[in-house]
Amino acid sequence: HTSVTLGSLLDDQHWHSVLIERFNKQVNFTVDKHTQHFRTKGDSDHLDIDYELSFGGIPVPGKPGTFQRKNFHGCIENLYYNGVNIIDLAKRRKPQIYTVGNVTFSCSEPQIVPITFVSASRSYLLLPGTPQIDGLSVSFQFRTWNKDGLLLFTKLSENSGPLLVYLHSGKLTLLI
Repeated sequence: HTSVTLGSLLDDQHWHSVLIERFNKQVNFTVDKHTQHFRTKGDSDHLDIDYELSFGGIPVPGKPGTFQRKNFHGCIENLYYNGVNIIDLAKRRKPQIYTVGNVTFSCSEPQIVPITFVSASRSYLLLPGTPQIDGLSVSFQFRTWNKDGLLLFTKLSENSGPLLVYLHSGKLTLLI
């Protein structure tokens, strides 16, 4: 696994921006305009994403991963996956997006239509993944009052482990 941590004091109720870009083994991880460039380990250039990506938490109890069920509790806006506006699809109830738990399409002082994960244990968005892709781009802004929480999760190919973006002690960590 490759793990990179960026940011500090991300539980300050201010908006923070996140951008994850991957092409082959090169990854750019940006939090609030600070970027860490790195290469993933392993032999494959493909990012073999599970059949689903989860924003806000792990969808199924017992799903493989290292995160201990502290789903995100806060607001996410401007959520794009490979250029597609995920919140817009969820708001329009498009069938490729599955919304679970207490998820609302508002947040105090919204600039654009955000999404709020009210419950830290049972709320998340779920969308289909794309297996065997060479590139990946995920971007969003978030704000929260919690020091810990899972923002993005997907299982990678067999024996490769997960792709995780999470808050831990007020810092953002990307684990591939």
